[in-house]
Amino acid sequence: MGVLSRNYNTKLVAAMTMRRPVILIVDDEEPMRGMLQFLLNDQYDTMMARDAYEALEAVKTGSIDIILMDVNLPGVNGLQALEMIKNIDREVGVVMLSASDSAQQAVSALKKGAYDYITKPFENDDLLSTIRRFADTLTLKSEVNYLKEELKSQSYGEIISISPKMKKLFELIQMVGRTPSSVLITGESGTGKELVARAIQSIGDRKNKPFVAFNCGAVPSELMESELFGHEKGAFTGAHARKVGKFEYADGGTVFLDEVSTLPMHLQIKLLRVLQEKSFERVGSNMPVKVDIRVIAATNVDLENAVRRGSFREDLYYRLKVVPIELPPLRERKEDIPLLVRHFLEKHGKKCGKKITGITDEAIKAFFGYSWPGNVRELENLIERLVVISREGFSIGFEDLPQGIFDGAFDEHAAKDVKDYKEACKLFERRYIIGVLNRTNWNRLEAARVMKIHRNTLFIKMKELKIREPGI
Repeated sequence: MGVLSRNYNTKLVAAMTMRRPVILIVDDEEPMRGMLQFLLNDQYDTMMARDAYEALEAVKTGSIDIILMDVNLPGVNGLQALEMIKNIDREVGVVMLSASDSAQQAVSALKKGAYDYITKPFENDDLLSTIRRFADTLTLKSEVNYLKEELKSQSYGEIISISPKMKKLFELIQMVGRTPSSVLITGESGTGKELVARAIQSIGDRKNKPFVAFNCGAVPSELMESELFGHEKGAFTGAHARKVGKFEYADGGTVFLDEVSTLPMHLQIKLLRVLQEKSFERVGSNMPVKVDIRVIAATNVDLENAVRRGSFREDLYYRLKVVPIELPPLRERKEDIPLLVRHFLEKHGKKCGKKITGITDEAIKAFFGYSWPGNVRELENLIERLVVISREGFSIGFEDLPQGIFDGAFDEHAAKDVKDYKEACKLFERRYIIGVLNRTNWNRLEAARVMKIHRNTLFIKMKELKIREPGI
């Protein structure tokens, strides 16, 4: 079992084993009810009904998972009862039992929503196998619902985390979102500052209003004033018409200023006025434009140092920093890595139209040993790349990771689990051979040529190291 699966295992077992599936046995013959109860009691909880009316009353309680029902019931027969049951609960699994081996009756039962149709006398193992298959689907549905709820409790908007630091941040977002106060988000590049800004926007009165993101570092300084505040026709060469700026466009909503430390000094003064008076002038105009906006700024540099150096206004700094939010780098919240990997695998698998079955323990160990200088953005970009280059229906392994980046990170963790030098050599050899085989699309002749060994030597090594092509 991989790390991603194992992380949820304890909670899932608890969630899945809180109660056994409940089976309702519907038969007018007491010996048959007793026999079925005896057969099922070891693995399931059972209830009894003698006819369709008792069965319907039991189904209305909402506690029934599976129904074993005889077709030949007195009064309302089993097929009629099946339709009534499905009108009450479409999810319950109904297995019809009949002494008549009638293909027409079986087809009719399946069309009406029966899970299966079994003819009496039946083999106990066949009946148990049918019930087990449906019980497995119940477990799978419960697991999916549980994971959805678990993921919902570990996320805020598009921010996903189980880190205590991030949970405190979620609480702060909840409090800040309902106020009009300015927010300054700090953190390294790639930590998700814009996601936090969007999460704040999603709460309170502005959630259905515009969210305008502007990267101050991505726009030339000579164009920045016009982009932010707009301009009048003829304000400068090339101004052929009036232009509405970001602040005016965002009226009623939120302006997110990323890399705010790169804002030129003359625009810092103009931004300060926006924060203080909620008004500004377009370039080439003396008429004030009133706006109702919230400003959320973000930076990956130390603004206090910028204030001391004189490159950032102190009064603007404190106006922006009404509510400071600091995002931790990924290396300080590594417990989130499996959760994030799972999320990005699903996200980019859908985007690429490709199903990747998971990721191995070795790869996850390597992720834990890496410092992630590009933070969550770097992790997402890597997962997207791995999804693109991986084979449909297979899992991602350590050998698929970029060479040279994760080798040391993996070895540091793997060394704790390796018994001796000989085993370490085998581990390295196995990873190396699988990596070459993957790059050559498992063409053994080509792989042997790349490794500069005889083809027979490769075959022997693969057998010795238990290397088999995926899917074989």
